[in-house]
Amino acid sequence: MSNIERMKNLVEITKIVTSADSFYEVKDLIISKMLNVVHPTKACVNLFYGNDYNYAHLVCSATLEYIPQLFNPDKKYGAKIDFDTYPEYIHEAVDNQKVIVVDNILEDPRAGKEVELASKENYVGRAVFPFVINHKTVGFMTCYLRESDFLTDDDIDFITQVASLMTLSISITQKNSGISKLINKLRNSVSSLNNASKQLYSTKDMYDYLRRMAVILQDTTNSTYCLLNIYNLGSRGDVVGQKISIVEPIEESNYMNKMMPYIIRANKISAFGESEELAKSNGKNARYYLYYKLIIDSKTQLILWCISGKKYTKDDQNTLSALSRQIGMSMQSYEYTLNDEKHRNIDNELNVLKRQQELIMKQNNVKTVNGKEIFYYHKSAKVVGGDFHYAIETNDHIVFIIADVMGHGIISNYIVATMKGAFNALVSYVDTPAELLTKINKYLYDEFDKMSVYSTALVGTINKNTKMLTISNAGHYLPIMVDQDYRLMHFEDDKRGIPVGILDDTKYENMSLDIKDTKGMLLFTDGIVELKNADGQEFGVSKLEKFFIDHIDDDKEEFLNILDTTIKENTYDEEKRDDILLVVIK
Repeated sequence: MSNIERMKNLVEITKIVTSADSFYEVKDLIISKMLNVVHPTKACVNLFYGNDYNYAHLVCSATLEYIPQLFNPDKKYGAKIDFDTYPEYIHEAVDNQKVIVVDNILEDPRAGKEVELASKENYVGRAVFPFVINHKTVGFMTCYLRESDFLTDDDIDFITQVASLMTLSISITQKNSGISKLINKLRNSVSSLNNASKQLYSTKDMYDYLRRMAVILQDTTNSTYCLLNIYNLGSRGDVVGQKISIVEPIEESNYMNKMMPYIIRANKISAFGESEELAKSNGKNARYYLYYKLIIDSKTQLILWCISGKKYTKDDQNTLSALSRQIGMSMQSYEYTLNDEKHRNIDNELNVLKRQQELIMKQNNVKTVNGKEIFYYHKSAKVVGGDFHYAIETNDHIVFIIADVMGHGIISNYIVATMKGAFNALVSYVDTPAELLTKINKYLYDEFDKMSVYSTALVGTINKNTKMLTISNAGHYLPIMVDQDYRLMHFEDDKRGIPVGILDDTKYENMSLDIKDTKGMLLFTDGIVELKNADGQEFGVSKLEKFFIDHIDDDKEEFLNILDTTIKENTYDEEKRDDILLVVIK
Protein backbone atom coordinates (compact mmCIF):
# COMPACT_ATOMS: atom_id res chain seq x y z
CA MET A 1 0.00 0.00 0.00
CA SER A 2 1.38 3.46 -0.88
CA ASN A 3 2.45 6.05 1.67
CA ILE A 4 -0.25 8.35 0.29
CA GLU A 5 -2.97 5.84 1.25
CA ARG A 6 -1.45 5.39 4.67
CA MET A 7 -1.37 9.17 5.15
CA LYS A 8 -5.03 9.53 4.11
CA ASN A 9 -6.05 6.89 6.62
CA LEU A 10 -3.91 8.48 9.30
CA VAL A 11 -5.69 11.80 8.74
CA GLU A 12 -9.08 10.05 9.00
CA ILE A 13 -8.06 8.28 12.20
CA THR A 14 -6.84 11.60 13.65
CA LYS A 15 -10.25 13.15 12.96
CA ILE A 16 -11.99 10.21 14.62
CA VAL A 17 -9.83 10.48 17.74
CA THR A 18 -10.09 14.26 18.16
CA SER A 19 -13.86 14.33 17.70
CA ALA A 20 -14.69 11.46 20.10
CA ASP A 21 -15.08 11.64 23.88
CA SER A 22 -14.69 7.89 24.46
CA PHE A 23 -12.03 5.46 23.24
CA TYR A 24 -14.49 2.58 23.54
CA GLU A 25 -16.77 4.15 20.94
CA VAL A 26 -14.09 4.43 18.24
CA LYS A 27 -11.51 1.68 18.92
CA ASP A 28 -12.96 -0.83 16.44
CA LEU A 29 -13.34 1.81 13.72
CA ILE A 30 -9.70 2.85 14.20
CA ILE A 31 -8.48 -0.75 13.92
CA SER A 32 -10.62 -1.33 10.82
CA LYS A 33 -9.16 1.72 9.06
CA MET A 34 -5.64 0.72 10.06
CA LEU A 35 -6.05 -2.81 8.67
CA ASN A 36 -7.27 -1.39 5.35
CA VAL A 37 -3.76 -0.22 4.50
CA VAL A 38 -1.42 -2.74 6.21
CA HIS A 39 -1.03 -6.50 5.90
CA PRO A 40 -1.97 -7.85 9.36
CA THR A 41 -5.21 -9.80 9.09
CA LYS A 42 -6.33 -9.01 12.61
CA ALA A 43 -5.42 -6.81 15.56
CA CYS A 44 -6.63 -6.58 19.13
CA VAL A 45 -6.30 -4.17 22.04
CA ASN A 46 -5.67 -4.86 25.73
CA LEU A 47 -5.89 -2.30 28.55
CA PHE A 48 -4.69 -2.24 32.16
CA TYR A 49 -7.06 -0.63 34.67
CA GLY A 50 -6.19 1.04 37.95
CA ASN A 51 -2.43 0.32 37.77
CA ASP A 52 -3.22 -3.39 37.97
CA TYR A 53 -0.78 -5.26 35.72
CA ASN A 54 -1.97 -8.68 36.84
CA TYR A 55 -4.74 -8.58 34.26
CA ALA A 56 -4.82 -7.37 30.63
CA HIS A 57 -8.42 -6.62 29.68
CA LEU A 58 -9.17 -7.53 26.06
CA VAL A 59 -11.48 -4.79 24.73
CA CYS A 60 -11.85 -5.89 21.11
CA SER A 61 -15.37 -6.46 19.82
CA ALA A 62 -14.04 -8.92 17.22
CA THR A 63 -10.63 -10.59 17.00
CA LEU A 64 -9.32 -14.17 16.71
CA GLU A 65 -12.17 -16.60 16.10
CA TYR A 66 -11.98 -18.39 19.49
CA ILE A 67 -12.15 -15.22 21.59
CA PRO A 68 -15.93 -14.46 21.39
CA GLN A 69 -16.59 -17.83 22.99
CA LEU A 70 -14.70 -16.79 26.12
CA PHE A 71 -16.42 -13.49 26.87
CA ASN A 72 -19.21 -11.18 25.79
CA PRO A 73 -17.72 -9.15 22.90
CA ASP A 74 -20.04 -6.22 23.67
CA LYS A 75 -18.78 -5.85 27.24
CA LYS A 76 -17.32 -2.35 27.45
CA TYR A 77 -14.26 -3.11 29.56
CA GLY A 78 -13.47 -6.43 27.93
CA ALA A 79 -12.38 -9.81 29.20
CA LYS A 80 -10.25 -9.92 32.35
CA ILE A 81 -7.31 -12.10 31.28
CA ASP A 82 -4.40 -13.14 33.50
CA PHE A 83 -1.39 -11.25 32.10
CA ASP A 84 0.95 -14.12 33.06
CA THR A 85 -0.64 -16.23 30.30
CA TYR A 86 0.78 -13.88 27.65
CA PRO A 87 4.14 -14.75 26.04
CA GLU A 88 7.40 -13.27 27.28
CA TYR A 89 7.90 -10.81 24.39
CA ILE A 90 4.59 -9.06 25.20
CA HIS A 91 5.74 -8.59 28.80
CA GLU A 92 8.99 -7.20 27.41
CA ALA A 93 7.12 -4.70 25.20
CA VAL A 94 4.97 -3.57 28.16
CA ASP A 95 7.86 -3.34 30.65
CA ASN A 96 10.31 -1.61 28.30
CA GLN A 97 7.64 0.44 26.48
CA LYS A 98 8.92 -0.45 23.03
CA VAL A 99 7.58 -1.95 19.81
CA ILE A 100 8.46 -5.64 19.40
CA VAL A 101 7.93 -7.67 16.22
CA VAL A 102 8.15 -11.49 16.26
CA ASP A 103 8.39 -12.66 12.64
CA ASN A 104 8.22 -16.38 13.43
CA ILE A 105 6.54 -17.71 16.58
CA LEU A 106 8.19 -21.13 16.18
CA GLU A 107 11.73 -19.75 16.06
CA ASP A 108 11.54 -17.16 18.86
CA PRO A 109 12.06 -18.65 22.38
CA ARG A 110 10.11 -15.77 23.92
CA ALA A 111 6.94 -17.03 22.16
CA GLY A 112 6.92 -20.51 23.64
CA LYS A 113 3.58 -20.02 25.42
CA GLU A 114 1.64 -19.42 22.21
CA VAL A 115 3.04 -21.98 19.75
CA GLU A 116 -0.01 -24.20 20.08
CA LEU A 117 -2.41 -21.26 19.77
CA ALA A 118 -0.57 -19.86 16.72
CA SER A 119 -0.73 -23.23 14.99
CA LYS A 120 -4.41 -23.61 15.76
CA GLU A 121 -5.33 -20.10 14.63
CA ASN A 122 -3.04 -20.11 11.57
CA TYR A 123 -0.80 -17.15 12.37
CA VAL A 124 3.00 -17.21 12.34
CA GLY A 125 4.03 -13.81 13.69
CA ARG A 126 2.90 -11.04 15.99
CA ALA A 127 3.76 -7.36 16.56
CA VAL A 128 3.22 -5.52 19.87
CA PHE A 129 2.67 -1.75 20.16
CA PRO A 130 2.42 -0.43 23.77
CA PHE A 131 0.22 2.53 24.83
CA VAL A 132 2.20 4.86 27.12
CA ILE A 133 0.73 7.83 29.03
CA ASN A 134 2.97 9.89 31.36
CA HIS A 135 5.71 7.21 31.26
CA LYS A 136 3.21 4.52 32.30
CA THR A 137 2.06 1.66 30.04
CA VAL A 138 -1.75 1.64 30.07
CA GLY A 139 -2.26 -1.09 27.46
CA PHE A 140 -1.04 -2.49 24.15
CA MET A 141 -2.16 -3.45 20.65
CA THR A 142 -1.07 -6.67 18.94
CA CYS A 143 -1.20 -7.38 15.21
CA TYR A 144 -1.33 -11.00 13.94
CA LEU A 145 0.64 -12.06 10.85
CA ARG A 146 -0.17 -15.05 8.70
CA GLU A 147 2.28 -16.61 6.24
CA SER A 148 1.10 -14.32 3.44
CA ASP A 149 1.44 -11.19 5.62
CA PHE A 150 4.54 -9.13 6.14
CA LEU A 151 5.40 -5.78 7.76
CA THR A 152 7.73 -3.27 6.12
CA ASP A 153 9.47 -0.50 8.04
CA ASP A 154 6.86 1.91 6.65
CA ASP A 155 4.09 -0.37 7.93
CA ILE A 156 5.61 -0.48 11.41
CA ASP A 157 6.01 3.29 11.41
CA PHE A 158 2.36 3.71 10.33
CA ILE A 159 1.01 1.31 12.99
CA THR A 160 3.16 3.03 15.62
CA GLN A 161 1.54 6.36 14.71
CA VAL A 162 -1.91 4.76 14.92
CA ALA A 163 -1.01 3.35 18.34
CA SER A 164 0.00 6.88 19.43
CA LEU A 165 -3.40 8.20 18.32
CA MET A 166 -5.14 5.39 20.20
CA THR A 167 -3.10 6.36 23.26
CA LEU A 168 -4.35 9.93 22.85
CA SER A 169 -7.93 8.66 22.66
CA ILE A 170 -7.42 6.64 25.87
CA SER A 171 -6.01 9.75 27.56
CA ILE A 172 -9.02 11.83 26.44
CA THR A 173 -11.36 9.13 27.79
CA GLN A 174 -9.56 9.09 31.16
CA LYS A 175 -9.70 12.87 31.33
CA ASN A 176 -13.42 13.01 30.49
CA SER A 177 -14.12 10.26 32.99
CA GLY A 178 -12.35 12.26 35.69
CA ILE A 179 -14.29 15.42 34.80
CA SER A 180 -17.56 13.50 34.78
CA LYS A 181 -16.89 12.08 38.24
CA LEU A 182 -15.93 15.53 39.51
CA ILE A 183 -19.09 17.13 38.10
CA ASN A 184 -21.28 14.36 39.50
CA LYS A 185 -19.60 14.74 42.88
CA LEU A 186 -20.16 18.51 42.80
CA ARG A 187 -23.76 18.08 41.63
CA ASN A 188 -24.57 15.69 44.48
CA SER A 189 -22.79 17.88 47.01
CA VAL A 190 -24.60 21.05 45.87
CA SER A 191 -27.91 19.20 46.10
CA SER A 192 -27.10 18.03 49.64
CA LEU A 193 -25.95 21.52 50.60
CA ASN A 194 -29.18 23.05 49.32
CA ASN A 195 -31.30 20.55 51.24
CA ALA A 196 -29.35 21.24 54.42
CA SER A 197 -29.68 25.00 53.84
CA LYS A 198 -33.46 24.69 53.63
CA GLN A 199 -33.51 22.84 56.95
CA LEU A 200 -31.33 25.53 58.51
CA TYR A 201 -34.06 28.12 57.91
CA SER A 202 -36.73 25.92 59.45
CA THR A 203 -34.77 24.48 62.41
CA LYS A 204 -32.58 27.56 63.08
CA ASP A 205 -29.95 25.08 64.33
CA MET A 206 -26.56 26.23 63.06
CA TYR A 207 -24.72 23.38 64.80
CA ASP A 208 -26.86 20.76 63.08
CA TYR A 209 -26.31 22.51 59.73
CA LEU A 210 -22.54 22.60 60.18
CA ARG A 211 -22.52 18.97 61.31
CA ARG A 212 -24.23 18.05 58.05
CA MET A 213 -21.68 20.13 56.15
CA ALA A 214 -18.80 18.27 57.81
CA VAL A 215 -20.28 14.92 56.76
CA ILE A 216 -20.72 16.18 53.17
CA LEU A 217 -17.14 17.47 53.06
CA GLN A 218 -15.75 14.21 54.41
CA ASP A 219 -17.67 12.20 51.83
CA THR A 220 -16.95 14.51 48.88
CA THR A 221 -13.19 14.69 49.50
CA ASN A 222 -12.86 11.03 50.64
CA SER A 223 -11.22 12.24 53.85
CA THR A 224 -10.43 10.32 57.03
CA TYR A 225 -11.18 13.36 59.20
CA CYS A 226 -12.89 16.67 58.49
CA LEU A 227 -12.94 19.78 60.67
CA LEU A 228 -15.14 22.85 60.22
CA ASN A 229 -14.39 25.88 62.40
CA ILE A 230 -15.95 29.33 62.75
CA TYR A 231 -13.74 32.02 64.28
CA ASN A 232 -14.42 35.53 65.51
CA LEU A 233 -12.18 38.18 63.96
CA GLY A 234 -10.84 41.30 65.63
CA SER A 235 -10.79 44.81 64.21
CA ARG A 236 -7.50 44.06 62.43
CA GLY A 237 -8.82 40.85 60.89
CA ASP A 238 -6.94 38.60 63.32
CA VAL A 239 -8.48 35.57 65.05
CA VAL A 240 -9.62 36.52 68.57
CA GLY A 241 -11.76 33.52 69.50
CA GLN A 242 -13.40 30.31 68.41
CA LYS A 243 -17.16 30.43 67.88
CA ILE A 244 -18.06 26.94 66.60
CA SER A 245 -16.01 23.78 66.06
CA ILE A 246 -17.39 20.70 64.30
CA VAL A 247 -15.39 17.50 63.72
CA GLU A 248 -16.35 14.47 61.64
CA PRO A 249 -16.11 11.77 62.87
CA ILE A 250 -17.12 13.15 66.29
CA GLU A 251 -14.79 10.92 68.32
CA GLU A 252 -11.74 12.54 66.71
CA SER A 253 -12.50 16.02 68.05
CA ASN A 254 -9.67 16.09 70.59
CA TYR A 255 -7.05 15.16 68.02
CA MET A 256 -8.31 17.50 65.30
CA ASN A 257 -8.56 20.50 67.62
CA LYS A 258 -4.87 20.12 68.44
CA MET A 259 -4.24 21.11 64.83
CA MET A 260 -5.97 24.48 65.24
CA PRO A 261 -2.90 26.60 66.01
CA TYR A 262 -1.25 25.27 62.85
CA ILE A 263 -4.33 26.01 60.76
CA ILE A 264 -4.71 29.54 62.13
CA ARG A 265 -1.05 30.29 61.32
CA ALA A 266 -1.37 29.03 57.74
CA ASN A 267 -0.58 31.94 55.43
CA LYS A 268 -2.31 30.72 52.29
CA ILE A 269 -6.05 30.86 51.73
CA SER A 270 -6.03 27.31 50.38
CA ALA A 271 -3.42 24.55 50.23
CA PHE A 272 -2.91 20.80 50.15
CA GLY A 273 0.16 18.72 50.89
CA GLU A 274 1.83 16.17 53.16
CA SER A 275 2.84 16.40 56.81
CA GLU A 276 4.95 13.89 58.74
CA GLU A 277 3.60 15.46 61.94
CA LEU A 278 0.09 14.42 60.97
CA ALA A 279 1.12 10.85 60.21
CA LYS A 280 2.82 10.45 63.60
CA SER A 281 0.07 12.04 65.67
CA ASN A 282 -3.15 10.40 64.49
CA GLY A 283 -2.21 6.74 64.57
CA LYS A 284 -3.86 6.03 61.20
CA ASN A 285 -1.06 7.25 58.93
CA ALA A 286 -3.31 10.05 57.67
CA ARG A 287 -0.50 12.30 56.49
CA TYR A 288 -2.16 14.37 53.74
CA TYR A 289 -4.00 17.61 54.47
CA LEU A 290 -6.29 19.96 52.57
CA TYR A 291 -7.70 23.23 53.89
CA TYR A 292 -9.56 26.35 52.82
CA LYS A 293 -9.99 29.65 54.69
CA LEU A 294 -12.94 31.90 53.86
CA ILE A 295 -13.75 35.34 55.29
CA ILE A 296 -17.54 35.34 55.61
CA ASP A 297 -17.77 38.95 56.79
CA SER A 298 -15.67 41.47 58.75
CA LYS A 299 -16.29 39.58 61.99
CA THR A 300 -16.29 35.92 60.95
CA GLN A 301 -13.87 33.47 59.35
CA LEU A 302 -14.68 29.93 58.17
CA ILE A 303 -11.91 27.29 58.02
CA LEU A 304 -12.40 23.86 56.47
CA TRP A 305 -9.68 21.30 57.19
CA CYS A 306 -9.51 17.73 55.80
CA ILE A 307 -7.00 14.93 56.49
CA SER A 308 -6.57 11.67 54.56
CA GLY A 309 -4.31 8.68 54.10
CA LYS A 310 -4.41 9.33 50.35
CA LYS A 311 -2.97 12.27 48.44
CA TYR A 312 -5.25 15.18 47.66
CA THR A 313 -5.28 16.67 44.16
CA LYS A 314 -5.95 20.03 42.54
CA ASP A 315 -9.47 18.76 41.83
CA ASP A 316 -9.99 18.16 45.56
CA GLN A 317 -8.78 21.69 46.25
CA ASN A 318 -11.16 23.15 43.66
CA THR A 319 -14.02 21.06 45.06
CA LEU A 320 -13.35 22.21 48.62
CA SER A 321 -13.15 25.81 47.40
CA ALA A 322 -16.53 25.56 45.65
CA LEU A 323 -18.21 23.87 48.62
CA SER A 324 -16.73 26.26 51.18
CA ARG A 325 -18.07 29.25 49.26
CA GLN A 326 -21.49 27.62 49.09
CA ILE A 327 -21.42 26.98 52.86
CA GLY A 328 -20.26 30.53 53.55
CA MET A 329 -22.96 31.86 51.24
CA SER A 330 -25.68 29.91 53.09
CA MET A 331 -24.40 31.08 56.46
CA GLN A 332 -24.27 34.68 55.30
CA SER A 333 -27.75 34.45 53.81
CA TYR A 334 -29.02 33.00 57.07
CA GLU A 335 -27.51 35.86 59.07
CA TYR A 336 -29.01 38.40 56.68
CA THR A 337 -32.38 36.79 57.09
CA LEU A 338 -32.18 36.79 60.89
CA ASN A 339 -31.33 40.49 60.87
CA ASP A 340 -34.09 41.33 58.41
CA GLU A 341 -36.77 39.27 60.11
CA LYS A 342 -35.88 39.30 63.80
CA HIS A 343 -39.48 39.40 64.94
CA ARG A 344 -41.08 37.17 62.31
CA ASN A 345 -40.90 33.47 61.40
CA ILE A 346 -38.65 32.56 58.48
CA ASP A 347 -41.18 31.12 56.04
CA ASN A 348 -40.11 32.59 52.71
CA GLU A 349 -37.27 30.58 51.15
CA LEU A 350 -37.29 32.69 47.99
CA ASN A 351 -35.88 35.71 49.80
CA VAL A 352 -33.04 33.58 51.11
CA LEU A 353 -32.34 32.08 47.71
CA LYS A 354 -32.31 35.54 46.17
CA ARG A 355 -29.58 36.59 48.57
CA GLN A 356 -27.63 33.43 47.77
CA GLN A 357 -27.80 34.27 44.08
CA GLU A 358 -26.53 37.80 44.72
CA LEU A 359 -23.68 36.40 46.80
CA ILE A 360 -22.60 34.15 43.92
CA MET A 361 -21.87 37.28 41.90
CA LYS A 362 -20.37 39.19 44.84
CA GLN A 363 -17.77 36.43 45.20
CA ASN A 364 -16.12 37.57 41.95
CA ASN A 365 -12.59 38.67 42.77
CA VAL A 366 -11.94 39.99 39.25
CA LYS A 367 -12.22 43.76 39.51
CA THR A 368 -10.19 44.90 36.49
CA VAL A 369 -9.11 43.68 33.04
CA ASN A 370 -5.94 45.34 31.69
CA GLY A 371 -6.73 48.47 33.66
CA LYS A 372 -10.42 48.50 32.71
CA GLU A 373 -12.89 48.39 35.61
CA ILE A 374 -15.46 45.57 35.93
CA PHE A 375 -18.72 46.11 37.79
CA TYR A 376 -22.28 44.93 37.52
CA TYR A 377 -25.89 46.01 38.02
CA HIS A 378 -28.37 43.41 39.28
CA LYS A 379 -32.01 44.14 40.05
CA SER A 380 -33.95 41.07 41.13
CA ALA A 381 -37.54 40.37 40.19
CA LYS A 382 -40.15 39.85 42.90
CA VAL A 383 -39.21 36.16 43.00
CA VAL A 384 -35.83 34.49 42.60
CA GLY A 385 -34.64 34.51 39.00
CA GLY A 386 -31.94 32.70 37.11
CA ASP A 387 -29.64 35.53 35.97
CA PHE A 388 -26.01 35.28 37.03
CA HIS A 389 -22.45 36.00 35.99
CA TYR A 390 -19.06 34.90 37.29
CA ALA A 391 -15.44 35.51 36.33
CA ILE A 392 -12.13 33.80 37.09
CA GLU A 393 -8.61 35.11 36.47
CA THR A 394 -5.94 32.65 35.26
CA ASN A 395 -2.32 33.34 34.37
CA ASP A 396 -3.08 34.72 30.90
CA HIS A 397 -6.86 35.07 30.71
CA ILE A 398 -9.99 36.38 32.29
CA VAL A 399 -12.65 33.66 31.88
CA PHE A 400 -16.27 34.72 32.38
CA ILE A 401 -19.83 33.46 32.07
CA ILE A 402 -23.18 35.24 31.98
CA ALA A 403 -26.33 33.14 31.90
CA ASP A 404 -30.10 33.35 32.19
CA VAL A 405 -31.82 30.21 33.49
CA MET A 406 -35.43 29.86 32.38
CA GLY A 407 -37.91 30.18 35.24
CA HIS A 408 -37.80 31.39 38.82
CA GLY A 409 -37.66 30.05 42.33
CA ILE A 410 -35.84 27.15 43.95
CA ILE A 411 -35.24 25.22 40.72
CA SER A 412 -33.58 28.10 38.90
CA ASN A 413 -31.49 28.89 41.99
CA TYR A 414 -30.33 25.26 42.15
CA ILE A 415 -29.42 25.29 38.43
CA VAL A 416 -27.52 28.57 38.90
CA ALA A 417 -25.45 27.05 41.75
CA THR A 418 -24.80 23.87 39.73
CA MET A 419 -23.75 25.79 36.60
CA LYS A 420 -21.41 27.94 38.64
CA GLY A 421 -19.89 24.83 40.23
CA ALA A 422 -19.46 23.17 36.82
CA PHE A 423 -17.89 26.37 35.41
CA ASN A 424 -15.38 26.45 38.30
CA ALA A 425 -14.55 22.76 37.95
CA LEU A 426 -14.10 22.76 34.17
CA VAL A 427 -12.08 25.95 33.66
CA SER A 428 -8.75 24.25 34.28
CA TYR A 429 -9.57 21.34 31.93
CA VAL A 430 -10.48 23.18 28.74
CA ASP A 431 -8.74 25.54 26.34
CA THR A 432 -11.59 27.48 24.69
CA PRO A 433 -15.00 28.93 25.61
CA ALA A 434 -16.68 26.61 23.09
CA GLU A 435 -15.17 23.54 24.74
CA LEU A 436 -16.16 24.84 28.18
CA LEU A 437 -19.76 25.53 27.10
CA THR A 438 -20.01 22.17 25.31
CA LYS A 439 -18.88 20.28 28.41
CA ILE A 440 -21.17 22.25 30.74
CA ASN A 441 -24.09 21.25 28.48
CA LYS A 442 -22.93 17.64 28.30
CA TYR A 443 -22.42 17.08 32.01
CA LEU A 444 -25.49 19.02 33.18
CA TYR A 445 -27.95 18.03 30.45
CA ASP A 446 -29.66 15.34 32.53
CA GLU A 447 -30.15 17.86 35.34
CA PHE A 448 -31.79 20.37 32.98
CA ASP A 449 -33.91 17.70 31.31
CA LYS A 450 -35.10 16.27 34.62
CA MET A 451 -36.27 19.70 35.78
CA SER A 452 -37.62 20.79 32.36
CA VAL A 453 -35.52 23.96 32.24
CA TYR A 454 -32.86 25.42 29.97
CA SER A 455 -30.48 28.35 30.07
CA THR A 456 -29.04 30.84 27.62
CA ALA A 457 -25.37 31.45 28.31
CA LEU A 458 -22.37 33.33 26.99
CA VAL A 459 -18.87 32.10 27.93
CA GLY A 460 -15.82 34.14 27.04
CA THR A 461 -12.10 34.66 27.59
CA ILE A 462 -10.04 37.83 27.38
CA ASN A 463 -6.35 37.25 26.71
CA LYS A 464 -4.50 39.72 28.95
CA ASN A 465 -1.48 39.78 26.62
CA THR A 466 -2.96 39.87 23.11
CA LYS A 467 -6.23 41.67 24.08
CA MET A 468 -8.16 39.06 22.08
CA LEU A 469 -11.76 38.37 23.11
CA THR A 470 -13.08 34.86 22.37
CA ILE A 471 -16.68 33.94 23.14
CA SER A 472 -19.08 31.04 22.64
CA ASN A 473 -22.80 31.67 22.57
CA ALA A 474 -25.68 29.44 23.69
CA GLY A 475 -28.70 31.44 22.57
CA HIS A 476 -27.68 34.58 24.49
CA TYR A 477 -27.39 38.23 23.47
CA LEU A 478 -23.96 39.20 22.13
CA PRO A 479 -22.08 41.83 24.17
CA ILE A 480 -22.32 45.49 23.19
CA MET A 481 -18.81 46.79 22.43
CA VAL A 482 -17.74 50.38 21.74
CA ASP A 483 -14.36 51.48 20.32
CA GLN A 484 -12.36 54.60 21.12
CA ASP A 485 -14.32 56.60 18.52
CA TYR A 486 -17.64 55.64 20.20
CA ARG A 487 -18.59 53.31 17.36
CA LEU A 488 -20.15 49.91 17.86
CA MET A 489 -17.93 46.89 17.25
CA HIS A 490 -19.28 43.60 15.87
CA PHE A 491 -18.18 40.01 15.34
CA GLU A 492 -17.98 38.94 11.69
CA ASP A 493 -20.35 36.01 12.30
CA ASP A 494 -22.94 35.37 14.98
CA LYS A 495 -22.29 31.67 15.66
CA ARG A 496 -25.16 31.40 18.06
CA GLY A 497 -25.88 27.91 19.39
CA ILE A 498 -29.02 26.65 21.07
CA PRO A 499 -29.48 27.20 24.83
CA VAL A 500 -27.86 24.85 27.33
CA GLY A 501 -30.06 21.90 28.29
CA ILE A 502 -31.98 21.50 25.01
CA LEU A 503 -29.90 18.73 23.35
CA ASP A 504 -27.32 16.59 25.10
CA ASP A 505 -24.83 16.41 22.20
CA THR A 506 -24.72 20.11 21.26
CA LYS A 507 -21.28 21.38 20.22
CA TYR A 508 -20.70 25.13 20.43
CA GLU A 509 -18.36 27.31 18.35
CA ASN A 510 -15.90 30.11 19.09
CA MET A 511 -15.96 33.70 17.85
CA SER A 512 -12.96 36.00 18.28
CA LEU A 513 -12.42 39.74 18.10
CA ASP A 514 -9.41 41.99 18.72
CA ILE A 515 -10.41 44.42 21.51
CA LYS A 516 -7.19 46.43 21.79
CA ASP A 517 -9.09 49.57 20.75
CA THR A 518 -12.22 48.83 22.74
CA LYS A 519 -13.40 51.59 25.04
CA GLY A 520 -15.95 49.46 26.85
CA MET A 521 -18.03 46.28 26.77
CA LEU A 522 -21.50 45.54 28.13
CA LEU A 523 -22.83 42.04 28.88
CA PHE A 524 -26.52 41.71 29.69
CA THR A 525 -29.51 39.38 30.04
CA ASP A 526 -32.89 39.90 28.42
CA GLY A 527 -34.53 41.60 31.42
CA ILE A 528 -33.55 45.12 30.40
CA VAL A 529 -34.28 44.87 26.67
CA GLU A 530 -37.76 43.45 27.42
CA LEU A 531 -38.74 46.32 29.72
CA LYS A 532 -42.01 47.93 28.66
CA ASN A 533 -43.11 51.50 29.28
CA ALA A 534 -46.67 52.79 29.74
CA ASP A 535 -47.20 52.70 25.95
CA GLY A 536 -46.20 49.04 25.74
CA GLN A 537 -42.93 49.81 23.91
CA GLU A 538 -39.94 47.61 24.70
CA PHE A 539 -36.65 49.17 25.70
CA GLY A 540 -34.83 47.05 23.09
CA VAL A 541 -31.20 46.47 22.14
CA SER A 542 -30.85 49.66 20.07
CA LYS A 543 -31.84 51.85 23.00
CA LEU A 544 -29.43 49.95 25.26
CA GLU A 545 -26.61 50.47 22.73
CA LYS A 546 -27.30 54.23 22.68
CA PHE A 547 -27.43 54.36 26.47
CA PHE A 548 -24.04 52.63 26.74
CA ILE A 549 -22.41 54.96 24.19
CA ASP A 550 -23.90 58.06 25.88
CA HIS A 551 -22.72 57.08 29.37
CA ILE A 552 -19.57 55.08 28.75
CA ASP A 553 -17.42 57.92 30.10
CA ASP A 554 -19.42 58.25 33.36
CA ASP A 555 -17.76 57.00 36.52
CA LYS A 556 -19.12 53.84 38.13
CA GLU A 557 -21.48 55.43 40.65
CA GLU A 558 -22.89 57.92 38.14
CA PHE A 559 -23.35 55.19 35.52
CA LEU A 560 -25.23 52.92 37.95
CA ASN A 561 -27.44 55.76 39.26
CA ILE A 562 -28.45 56.89 35.77
CA LEU A 563 -29.04 53.27 34.73
CA ASP A 564 -31.30 52.67 37.75
CA THR A 565 -33.28 55.84 36.98
CA THR A 566 -33.60 54.85 33.30
CA ILE A 567 -34.92 51.41 34.24
CA LYS A 568 -37.53 52.88 36.58
CA GLU A 569 -38.64 55.37 33.92
CA ASN A 570 -39.14 52.55 31.42
CA THR A 571 -40.91 50.12 33.76
CA TYR A 572 -44.70 50.28 33.62
CA ASP A 573 -45.59 47.16 35.62
CA GLU A 574 -43.09 46.39 38.42
CA GLU A 575 -44.81 43.05 39.15
CA LYS A 576 -44.12 41.74 35.64
CA ARG A 577 -40.53 42.91 35.44
CA ASP A 578 -37.92 40.18 34.95
CA ASP A 579 -34.46 40.03 36.56
CA ILE A 580 -32.12 42.66 35.15
CA LEU A 581 -28.38 41.97 35.00
CA LEU A 582 -25.70 44.05 33.26
CA VAL A 583 -21.92 43.53 33.50
CA VAL A 584 -19.82 46.56 32.53
CA ILE A 585 -16.15 46.56 31.52
CA LYS A 586 -14.94 50.12 30.95
